[in-house]
Amino acid sequence: MSKDKVYGYGISIITIILLLLYTWFLPIQKYFPDVVEAFNPLGTTPTDAMLWPVYLATLMIGFIIAWIGITMATTPPPEPIDLDDLNLEDEDFDEEDKD
Repeated sequence: MSKDKVYGYGISIITIILLLLYTWFLPIQKYFPDVVEAFNPLGTTPTDAMLWPVYLATLMIGFIIAWIGITMATTPPPEPIDLDDLNLEDEDFDEEDKD
């Protein structure tokens, strides 16, 4: 299996697990507090469950913007295209292609 597929599956699995945990900690706590206390050794509150994903999403967006900026700053500009080397002449095109 290629490296890209492994990364893709890994990201998908981690995302699904995080969504399930987020779903567990946020609405379940309101309706079944006794069950949550039994399975919540960290003592996560609904506010914590909402704030951490927002904080992490903000960090990810900032990281992506910084990455784009660094890429733009370090990538050399493309070579200019010399139109004389392309040898484009009118006889290369048929009348049918223009319609």
